[in-house]
Amino acid sequence: MNNPLYPAFFRLDRLQMLVVGAGEVGEEKLSFILKSSPNARVTIVAPWMGEDLKRLLDQYRAEADTLGDAAQDAGNSPEAVTDGAETPRGHWRTTAGGHVTWYDREFRDADVDQADLVVAATNFREVNHRVWRAAKAARRLTNVADTPSLCDFYLGSIVTRGPLKVAISTNGQSPTFAKRFRQWLEAELPEAETSQLITNLKVFRDRLTGDFATKVRELNAVTSGLLSSPKPAPPSNFAPARQRPDAASELAPKEDAAPVENTVE
Repeated sequence: MNNPLYPAFFRLDRLQMLVVGAGEVGEEKLSFILKSSPNARVTIVAPWMGEDLKRLLDQYRAEADTLGDAAQDAGNSPEAVTDGAETPRGHWRTTAGGHVTWYDREFRDADVDQADLVVAATNFREVNHRVWRAAKAARRLTNVADTPSLCDFYLGSIVTRGPLKVAISTNGQSPTFAKRFRQWLEAELPEAETSQLITNLKVFRDRLTGDFATKVRELNAVTSGLLSSPKPAPPSNFAPARQRPDAASELAPKEDAAPVENTVE
């Protein structure tokens, strides 16, 4: 059976995420979320926090502190899932403007009211099920650790290379394959070269003129070589005919960067 999941990319800087649990499972979820979306706004509800998670969050805060006000200005003000009467046990921010707020207590059903996305990340089945029931009653999208049948969304393997982000899912059939495939993509897509290639293509696209069909034809001609061979040569018509002759050279990487033709192998 083909994978029926529909992939979507969330703007976690515009959504409020609630994570219930701050032990080993919570640390795994938070590390994944913040690695992929360091500008996320997250509220943690848990009576205690594991040392690994606290160490991870302290590292994010230390990096943000080195930037001072610049990190604070990078994101929105933190919003908690509570009514504002509570004092959080801890608060951390990231260099990308993300915020993580921790309330050291047991979960309450009302915690889901101000959340957009809910993650139940404890080792206790009864707690996770209670979170799920409250979230579904409030019509919130929910992820329940190690319980695919209760999940509205999954946290799959992700590869990020500058503006490029690839999400991988086997619909729970083989997480190990998803992990290995992620590692393969990371090895095949060098970060600096891939990012520069995409930047070059954006510049090229922004300079195109003509109607929609013409632009699509030009872009297809430029990118077709990326999949035709292990080391595709740059298309001879990288610059549109209407561009001045030196346009392609302006889009090429600087001398100290890898050539674009070697970015995808």
